[in-house]
This record gives sequence, structure tokens and C-alpha cells, in this order.
Amino acid sequence: MLNFLGNIGSSITNGLTGLNNYAGNFSNLGGLIGGAGALYSAYQKQRNAKKQMDLQKDAFNFNKMLTQREIDRQNKADDDLYTAFRNSSYYRGV
Repeated sequence: MLNFLGNIGSSITNGLTGLNNYAGNFSNLGGLIGGAGALYSAYQKQRNAKKQMDLQKDAFNFNKMLTQREIDRQNKADDDLYTAFRNSSYYRGV
């Protein structure tokens, strides 16, 4: 009977050791999953940064267009004023 109980204890110990060895094979699984998560997070950050850069480019181009439109308006106003002055009697000295 004592031998039987000793064998059961030995079997349990061997089973736990085997289970511990089996779990040891997957001990780095958490690190692997964490690394994959970090890579995915970095990928998402890169995508968002690219979207932000595209939005900033669009805003810059829009502001550039508005500025050019204002410059063109001012140049036309100056040209119209110059043309009106040349057609006036003040220019001719009358």
C-alpha cells in the first residue's frame, strides 16, 4: 500500500514536471504577442501620421491658393487704377 501511494506521488510529481516543461515552451508566447501588438500599434501610428501629413498638405495648398487669389485681385486692382489714371485728364495734363 505504501508503495502504491509512493507511485501515485511520483506520478503526480512527474506529471507536474512534464506540465511545467510543456508550459516552458510557451513562456515567450506573451512576449511574442506583445511584440506583435507593438508592431501593429506602430503601423497604426504611421498611418495616422501619414493622414495628418496629407491634411496639412491640403491645408497648405488651400492657403496658398487663397493667397495667390488675393495677390491676383490686388494686381488687377492696381492695373485697373493705373489704366483709369492713364485715361484721365490728370495724366494728359489737361
